[in-house]
Amino acid sequence: MRSKFMAVLLGLVACLALLLTIGGTAQAKVIETSGLNGSDATVKDRYGNVITDTTTMSKWSNYDVGYNWSIPDGVKIQAGDTAIVQLPEGGMKASDLTMPLVDSTGQTIGTFTIKAGETTGTITFNDAFTHNTTNRKGTLNFYAKGSTTGDVHFNWTVNKVGWVAGRDENGIPTEVTWNVAFNPTGKDLGTVVVHDTLGPKQTFISGSVVAHTGTYDQNGHFNATGTITPTVVQNGNELTFTFENVNTAVNMVYNAKLGNPADSGEVVNTATMNGSTVSGQVTWGGSGTGQGDPSGGSVKLTKTDATTLQALAGAVFKLVDSKGEVIKTDLTTDAKGQLALDKLAPGKYTFVETKAPDGYALNPEPIPFEIIEDSTAVANVELADKEVPHTGAVTLTKTDSTSHQVLAGAVYELRGSDGDVLIPNLMTNAEGQLHLDNLAPGKYQLVEVKAPDGYELATEPVSFTIVSGATATVNVAATDTKTPTNPSEPENPENPENPENPEEPEKPTEPENPSEPEKPGEPGTPTEPSTPGEPEKPGEPGTPTEPGKPGKPEKPGEPGTSTEPGKPGEPEKPGEPGTSTEPGKPSEPAQPTHPGTTGQSDQPVTPGQSGTTGRSTTPAVTPSQANPGTTNATTAGSTTGTTSGIPVNGTTGHSTAATSSNATTGRLPQTDESGTHPIVALIGTILLVILSGLGRWAWRRQA
Repeated sequence: MRSKFMAVLLGLVACLALLLTIGGTAQAKVIETSGLNGSDATVKDRYGNVITDTTTMSKWSNYDVGYNWSIPDGVKIQAGDTAIVQLPEGGMKASDLTMPLVDSTGQTIGTFTIKAGETTGTITFNDAFTHNTTNRKGTLNFYAKGSTTGDVHFNWTVNKVGWVAGRDENGIPTEVTWNVAFNPTGKDLGTVVVHDTLGPKQTFISGSVVAHTGTYDQNGHFNATGTITPTVVQNGNELTFTFENVNTAVNMVYNAKLGNPADSGEVVNTATMNGSTVSGQVTWGGSGTGQGDPSGGSVKLTKTDATTLQALAGAVFKLVDSKGEVIKTDLTTDAKGQLALDKLAPGKYTFVETKAPDGYALNPEPIPFEIIEDSTAVANVELADKEVPHTGAVTLTKTDSTSHQVLAGAVYELRGSDGDVLIPNLMTNAEGQLHLDNLAPGKYQLVEVKAPDGYELATEPVSFTIVSGATATVNVAATDTKTPTNPSEPENPENPENPENPEEPEKPTEPENPSEPEKPGEPGTPTEPSTPGEPEKPGEPGTPTEPGKPGKPEKPGEPGTSTEPGKPGEPEKPGEPGTSTEPGKPSEPAQPTHPGTTGQSDQPVTPGQSGTTGRSTTPAVTPSQANPGTTNATTAGSTTGTTSGIPVNGTTGHSTAATSSNATTGRLPQTDESGTHPIVALIGTILLVILSGLGRWAWRRQA
C-alpha cells in the first residue's frame, strides 16, 4: 500500500515539473515584426551594386544583405522572445554567424544567429525591451552568398575564391585561405607563372602552399589526382608562383594571417595569369542595432539650499539603475532647482550628484527612487546642499618684458604668506595664464621656479590677496626677460660664465675673440755682429840689455796638432830650414814662400814669418788676437790658429818650424853643443824674435 502511494506521489511531482517546464517555455514567443522578410532585404554585390533579381546570386560570390526592422507599439517583449529573419530568394548563409544587436548606449538588446547553408535566422531578445513599448526599431546587416551555380563551363583561364580559416576565442577571424585554380581543360602549358597580390591587413604564411593536379567533372567539381610544387617568391604583398611542366588542371591553396581583425569585415585578393586577372573576397560578421523609447513613470528632483531652502540651479547629476549601470549623465537643475525625466521603465534608480552649484559643497549621498509599473504617479525627490565659505580666485598672466607676447610654460608655486608651498607645479597655458580658484581669504605669493625656454628666471614673487566677501577674480601679471644670446660685451668680467651676476661689470678694453688665437708679436731684428777692431800696432821692441848667461833651457814639449776645419786638403810638410855654414852662427832666415805654399796663409808672407806653419786658410782675427802668440778662439763660425810658431807659456796652438839648424829637435842650440859664443847666439835669437814680431805686425796690417 505504501509503495503504491509513493509511486502516485512521484508521478504527481513529475507531472508538475512537466507543467512548469511547458509553462516556462510557453512564455517565449515569436513576436510580430516588420522589415525582416526576404523581400524587405536590400542586397548589394561586392562593388556596391544593388541586386534586384536575387535569384541570380552566385554561390561563388558574397553579397551584403541589409534589413530595417521595427516592432509595433504596444507589443510587449519578454526575455527570450524571438523574431524570424528570412534571406532573400536565392540567398543562403555561407558560414555560421552569431552577433549582438546593441542600442545607442552600447547596451545589448538581443542576439542574431544563423547557420551555414540556412536561409533563415533568428533574433532573440533579452529584457531590454521589457518596459519599452514604443518606437522600437533597428537594423541588421550580414554577408550571404547565392545558391545558383550557373552554367558550368571551362573557358576561363584563372579563378580565385577564399574563406575564413581560423578564429580566436571570441569568434573573430584571424586567418583566411585563398584558392587559385587554372588550366581547367588540362592543356599542356609547360611553365606557368601566377602573380598574386594580397590586399590590406593580410600577411602571407610561408609554407602554407599546397597545389594539386587533377580534372573537373561536368558539374564543375575538381577531382585531385596528384600534387605539384611551385617555386614561391615573395616581395612585400606580391607573390609569384612558378609551375613547371603543367599539363593538367591545377588547384592551389595558401593561407594569410589577418592583422587587426574585427567583428565584421572583408579582405580581398587579386591573381593574374597570362594577362587574365581575377579577384576574390572573404567576408565575415555583420552588425545589428535596436532602440526603443521607454514607457513607464516619471521622476522630478528639486535642489535647495540646506539653510534657506532657496532653489539652487547648476547642480549636475547622473542616473544609475539597480544594476549600477549609468543610464544618463549631465542632468542639470534649472533656475527652479529642478530636473525631470519621464518614460522610465519600472525599477529602482539612484540620482548621484557629480557637481555642486557654485559656492556649495558636493553632496556625496545617493538619492534613490523607484518607478512603479503601470503607475502614473511622478516620483518626487529632494536634495539640499550646504553653503561653503566664500573663496576667491586668481589669474596670473605671463608676458615677455619687451614684446609683451604671452609666455606659455612658466612654472610657479603657490605659497602662503609664511612662504610654505601650498600648490606646486602650476604652469602657464598657451594664453600665458594660470588660474586658481577656491582660495580662502588671505595673502599669497606666486613664485616662479622654472622660466619658459629662452628666458631668465624671475626672482621676485608675485604677491596678491584674497579678500573675504569679494567676488571678482584677482588678476596679476608677471614678465620674464629673454636670456641674452651672443652678447657684445661680457656681463661679468670676473666670471663670464655667470650671466646672472646683479653687479655692473666694467667694460673690458678689448674682449678676446675665442675663435682666433692670439697673434704672436713680431720677432726682433737680429743685430749685426760687431766688426772686430783694428789690432793695435805692436810697440817697437826696446834695445835688449846684455843678458846674463842663460841657463840650460828645458826641452820644449812636442807641439800639439792643430785642427783645421774647412781647410782644403792636408798641408804639405814644410821644407827643411837651411843649415848654418859656420858652427854657432845662426843661419839666415828662410826666404818667404810665395802664396799657395803648403801650410801658409793665402795672404803673402812678409819677411820675419819664415817657418810659420799651421795657419788657417782664412784668418779671422778678433780683438782677442791682439796679443801675439796667444791661441785664438773660434769666432763667427771660423776656426783660427796662432800667428806665431814661438811657444808662449810653454804651449803652442800649431806645429811650428824651427828657425835654427836644430829644427829637427825643436829647441835652441846650447853653448856646449857648438863653438859659437853665447852672446852671439843670444843676439841672434833676439833678432829672430824681433823680426818675427815685425812680420806678424806687417801681416796684420796687410790683413
